[in-house]
Amino acid sequence: FSSRRRHTRYISVTGVQTCALPIWECPSVSSITVNRRVLQKLIPIAIGYLALGIACGILAQQAGLTPLEALGMSVLVFAGSGQFIGIAMMAQGAALVSIGLTIFIVNLRHLLFSSTLMNFFNGRSKNFLIGYAHGITDETFAVNLNAFETETDPRWTCEEALGLNVTSCAVWSLSNALGCYAAAYLNPPTELVSYLLIAMFLGIWVNYLTDRKMIITGLVSGLLAILLSQIVPYKLHIVLATLAASGAACYITERHAGGADNVR
Repeated sequence: FSSRRRHTRYISVTGVQTCALPIWECPSVSSITVNRRVLQKLIPIAIGYLALGIACGILAQQAGLTPLEALGMSVLVFAGSGQFIGIAMMAQGAALVSIGLTIFIVNLRHLLFSSTLMNFFNGRSKNFLIGYAHGITDETFAVNLNAFETETDPRWTCEEALGLNVTSCAVWSLSNALGCYAAAYLNPPTELVSYLLIAMFLGIWVNYLTDRKMIITGLVSGLLAILLSQIVPYKLHIVLATLAASGAACYITERHAGGADNVR
């Protein structure tokens, strides 16, 4: 036993290490810790996810999804803005390629999230990293990053970070299923669902109104999407407008930065 001690991983569900398994007997996600610290950080996330998850579930029901399908989508995708966009485009009859590309573009920020957290997960297995990466959202990223940087006595662990991601995903998924189930009986007006969707994306966009460049890019992208919607099929106008406006903004920014360097 002593010769294998350093190769042992622990499974913890309550904050107390209850059993030890050798590496070769461990499940793919080797350790998930859900203790008091994790639950304290989960509460504010859960409150937000409960409200938005129910709204997303209502929208899913309006798009023709069943509670089980809404639950499955939430578990597999686990991306609030991505799910709202995907469900809205499904309701409009968009092509799967268009839906996939749009969600991919919206969630490109996750590349930055993952690379920022990379140094805290050195030495972890690929299975652990895959399990953790699946649960990265704007909220779990912010909370885990702050905990890694500020909580040192005791130190915030990778297992606790994974526990926060898993429990957040559970709250979001169950909220979606609940909203979808309730909508079938309450039959909320379509106008309410449309308002919730517009309000959420306006709230997301406001966070990016940091300077004139971002405001102009957003407005140009929106106007271009409206124009392209009249001529581009399969709802691809959203993807094309986003790529065109963002690409032009990046090009202008890089060219301006290069010119400034040359002046120096």
